[in-house]
Amino acid sequence: MLLYVKHYAQMCNRLWAFVPALAYALHRQQRMYVFFAGKKYVDAFPHLKRCGMLRFMLSNDSPEPTFLAWRFITFSEKFNLEIKKDLRNLDEVKLLSFIDGWQHRNDKSFIAEQKPKIVKLLRPAESIVSKVGKYFDDFDGITVGVHIRRGDYKSYLGGKYYFSDECYLHIVEQIRALYEGQKIRFLICSNEKFCISEDACDMFMIEKSDGITDLYALSRCDLIVGPPSSYSQWASFYGDVPLCLILSEKINVDKESFSKIVSLDLFENGKRIRLDEQKQEYFIE
Repeated sequence: MLLYVKHYAQMCNRLWAFVPALAYALHRQQRMYVFFAGKKYVDAFPHLKRCGMLRFMLSNDSPEPTFLAWRFITFSEKFNLEIKKDLRNLDEVKLLSFIDGWQHRNDKSFIAEQKPKIVKLLRPAESIVSKVGKYFDDFDGITVGVHIRRGDYKSYLGGKYYFSDECYLHIVEQIRALYEGQKIRFLICSNEKFCISEDACDMFMIEKSDGITDLYALSRCDLIVGPPSSYSQWASFYGDVPLCLILSEKINVDKESFSKIVSLDLFENGKRIRLDEQKQEYFIE
């Protein structure tokens, strides 16, 4: 019996932690019981709730693990019931086998193989798909998604990736120049207010949007640009959209700056996103 009980941070970190385990369950046709998942996140993906390989139990929206959740976690750790090996090397599970999704977040064992099913299962509610579709279905040019991460990034890693409006606008200008003569527009997705100039006729936002709506909209774009974040990485992975990371305000963007995300922190071109713990900054190698 495969048991998933640990959940980390916000939606996209949870998605990236969950996907390797989901891919394993789909590959092995192994039922997985998911305890204590965030109810608002589970409800956001109705197809996932109907998956026969999964059973969601005791879902809630408590900001901290409940007492019962801590008992499960303590039990699994005390009796060494957590799966430690790579999922590819896990042929069968014991009677009680707990999986710590974050521990396996970079395990890409079955992700590529199961991606078509993963994309179907993690399709948002049809109301979101329909709302976003109105902005994309009749547009025949290039849409660049600009992920402006603010909020917690003001303090995260000393605010190193809390870029100014001017930085994002300069990047937009660079991309305009790359595709000069072509029909292009820019979707702005931000978790704080961002004022689009009346003169910027090629920039737009999804009206009355929220986190999952913007996330799905980014996945419908042709290119994505943004700071290091599991959010823009998920949009790139889900929609097969090339992503360019902004690691500095002085970034020079060219067409080779973009590559699709195939699993967490891994680009299709083979490069990886890494965090230098000592310098407290991201780099790509």
